[in-house]
Amino acid sequence: MVPQGFESARGLKNVRDFIWDFDGTLFDTYSYTVPCFCAAVRAVGGTADEAKVYELMMNSIPAAFKWYIEEQQLDSALLYAEYKRIHRWDPVSQGGPFPYARELLRLICQSGRRNFMFTHRTADVYELMGYWEALEYFTDIVTLADGVAAKPSPQAIELLAERNGMDKSRTVMVGDREMDILSGANAGVLTCHVTNGKPYKDFDCDIRINSLREIYGALGGKCV
Repeated sequence: MVPQGFESARGLKNVRDFIWDFDGTLFDTYSYTVPCFCAAVRAVGGTADEAKVYELMMNSIPAAFKWYIEEQQLDSALLYAEYKRIHRWDPVSQGGPFPYARELLRLICQSGRRNFMFTHRTADVYELMGYWEALEYFTDIVTLADGVAAKPSPQAIELLAERNGMDKSRTVMVGDREMDILSGANAGVLTCHVTNGKPYKDFDCDIRINSLREIYGALGGKCV
């Protein structure tokens, strides 16, 4: 079992390059996405449980659609249409950064380390991070719009490593889902699972922490 809590975050003190997932890791978007999905299911005649939806979305949002369409025999076109109607895009509705996210990104830069990102989002991630004044802290970002394979493929991390001269022994992939961790492990970098206080199933990783605050404190930030 991976050690829990602050002591485990100390293992990141020698890391130079942090590769971040976006949704559920740096930004609290599932707190908005899950209720929107449940509302869409109910709007087309189904029944939805937020805990179940969250569990499915830890795989992927398409996995949640597939499960509800098949298990409750819902009309797929209607469900997608309702979700699109209910789920507003604007950056405020979608959910902002988790506590200590921006402070941590800033501290990493100030300490001579670097931030990177691999997300399944496309161009919208730039607008979201720009709105919340987080984009400036990133050296390089790879999205699915760059033509890379989805997680758990290591392709995006390999691309980031090659074009930014990363030392894999001092690089970590940080994410909230097993596919994030597998992507990092498959690329041969360290892995850090951050739960952000959400339920999770147990899986192998190098470090598991409860919040970004733990990394912030381990790197020398003053926690309040």
